[in-house]
Amino acid sequence: MRYIWQNYDAENNFYIEEKPLSPYLEVGNFKEKNIGVNPVPRFYKIFSPFYEVESEKDFRTIENCLIHYLAQLDLKSGVHLTSIYERKLDRDIRSNFFGSRANELYLSLTENERRIFLIYLQRHESAQGLKNFFFDAVLQFFPESKFYFHEWEEKFLFCVPQIQTEHNENLMELLIFCLLDMGVEYEIFWNCHFGIIGESATMKLDEVVIY
Repeated sequence: MRYIWQNYDAENNFYIEEKPLSPYLEVGNFKEKNIGVNPVPRFYKIFSPFYEVESEKDFRTIENCLIHYLAQLDLKSGVHLTSIYERKLDRDIRSNFFGSRANELYLSLTENERRIFLIYLQRHESAQGLKNFFFDAVLQFFPESKFYFHEWEEKFLFCVPQIQTEHNENLMELLIFCLLDMGVEYEIFWNCHFGIIGESATMKLDEVVIY
């Protein structure tokens, strides 16, 4: 049994199953874009007037739009596994499961920043090391950041256009501690790009540091 907000895609085409297989709200094959829904148990009062619509074409258009709306409403008003897991991570951090320093850095963030951080931490934990979400998270908090790998020194160079404030440093430290692989060497350049010899676009007088 699935809810219509699970694996939601705006490109889906929802329709009402003529012969639903379950007495519960159920969505069929998520591998297909045409998805049958049984709305009777939860949304009968909403859909029942539309069964009297004479035009089949109008009804199919209306039911698709309405189910998209209900999927978004259900997601925003309900509780799902992702939000439950994020709340667990929030409790773990506050109880020093990730260490007292991680807790200190986490509490220094705004409520919205914590929410975004938990999203990436949850993805990181779920991936079990198969995918790295550090760079995506940095771009979320520090848009237009650039990442380079210096092969000779075997370390990453992070060029962050934002100003180096205590708050930004704390946020970056938390992202590195929780999302970046252990043992990775790195260097951060705040509020300026470094000049790459031979790349004229990066060689701006008084605006770069030479690396």
